[in-house]
Order: sequence, then structure tokens, then C-alpha cells
Amino acid sequence: MKKLVLVRHAKSSWKYNVSDLERPLSKRGKNDANLMSKLLNDLSINIDCVFSSISTRTKETAKIFLNNKNKSIIESPDLYDFSGQKVDLFIKKMDNKLNTVMIFSHNNSCSNLIFKYANINQHVPTCGILIFDFDVSLWSDIELGSCNYYFPKDFR
Repeated sequence: MKKLVLVRHAKSSWKYNVSDLERPLSKRGKNDANLMSKLLNDLSINIDCVFSSISTRTKETAKIFLNNKNKSIIESPDLYDFSGQKVDLFIKKMDNKLNTVMIFSHNNSCSNLIFKYANINQHVPTCGILIFDFDVSLWSDIELGSCNYYFPKDFR
């Protein structure tokens, strides 16, 4: 059994004149990340490894989620993906010793992967959490699985 926790980065701020990669979180983004990280903690999921896109807003979101946890974040440029194709390939190449993985990424990759992996046609808002369960032993074998999703607007 493989479990994937896929998180879209929290709301970013547009008030700075920086590149897309360097855009930080907004105040609302930080608030939502704190809110959703508490929700994820309440679900008591034992995460084996955490990966993040290289963008500032995604890394900031990951750090808020992992605050006070003894986990490191492995950054990958493959997760700075807006279609989901690179993220899908990244997932399917993960080490099979990892059973539960958390990935921080972007839209449209999150919205496209919830459709691909769970046949759910759902826009994933900023700081949305998708939790997939796949009845396989190899990441390369994942196709359709079950998915529970959690969005900030439902918990504010």
C-alpha cells in the first residue's frame, strides 16, 4: 500500500516585484498553511519523506507544515510543474522503500493529478491537501486509487 499526500502551496503574495520562482506567501497563505497543517497533524499520518518544488512559496508552505517535526525537505525542480506530467513521473520513480510520501507542488499539477489518480474532477485551491491511497507495492504501478481532500475554506 502506498500513500501520497499532495499539497498545493498556500496563497502567494503579488506585492513584490520578483520572479515567479521567488514569490513568497501572503499573510492569508501563512494563515491557511498553519490551519491546514494542524488538520493534517490531527490525521496522524506517518510520513516517510517530504519533497517540495523549488519555488519560494512552496518551500515556505512545506516549512510551516513541518514546523517542529524532525523531517527534512528534499527540493526538486521536477515538482515546479504546472501540468502534473513531471510530478507524475517523479512519483512513479520514487524509492519503493518509501510507503507514505508528502509532496508540495502547484496548480494545475494538483488538479490534474486528482483527476488522473482518483477520477475526481476537482479544482484544488491554494493549500488544498489531497491524500491518495493506492493498493500497490511499487510507485511505478500507481494508477487509480482512493482520495480524500481537504480545502482551507471548509475549515476557516
